[in-house]
Amino acid sequence: MQYKAKGLPAYLVLDTSSSMRAFEKLLNDTLLSIYDTLFTSPQTSEFIHLSVMSFNTQSYLVTPMTDIEQLQDLPTVTCEGLSNFGPMFRLVRDRITEDIQQLTSSGTQVLRPVVFLLTDGIPTDKPAGIWQRDLDSLRDPTFKAHPNIITYGFGDAREVVLRRISTLAAYLADDEGGHTAEALGAALSSLLNSLVASARVRQLQVPEEVKGYKTVDLDFLD
Repeated sequence: MQYKAKGLPAYLVLDTSSSMRAFEKLLNDTLLSIYDTLFTSPQTSEFIHLSVMSFNTQSYLVTPMTDIEQLQDLPTVTCEGLSNFGPMFRLVRDRITEDIQQLTSSGTQVLRPVVFLLTDGIPTDKPAGIWQRDLDSLRDPTFKAHPNIITYGFGDAREVVLRRISTLAAYLADDEGGHTAEALGAALSSLLNSLVASARVRQLQVPEEVKGYKTVDLDFLD
């Protein structure tokens, strides 16, 4: 097959549990900013193939991977419920499988997908720890399209959980328990800058540091 150009499938996954309700407007305003950046920057939108998901008690596909210019309405998220991670990991895996098939069929040379996960808490799945089975399925090396995963944690998020999920980088807000709009805004700004920088050089660029966050060392075993 003759490929047209390289493409990076990128998944923005937002924790929209009830503890995020105070930041619902900020989440939606920032989503609009991300969409606007892609829409007004052809260089970015041609390379970054973005899909947005949210999760609480259930998981939701907020924006499917599509041409940003084809979106008729820009969806919003609602914050409610628990933080069940397992169904979210299953949804991400399913979407990656479908999206890569679509991109490849269109002639895109697909780079390894990247998942940006933002959370303010810990998994509430029952029984405890069952969510790790779905995470392992997503990260399974035999799953050809297993993604790079970058996490941003704030509020009640725990380093041990971020370390367990992440494959490439993890960031935890400096102010422990600092469930602040500043921390969320900094995370969203960081991932947007990462997407723009990646489009510029046509390969994934990971932030070296994030303002207000410490970088979690992924080499430790917990």
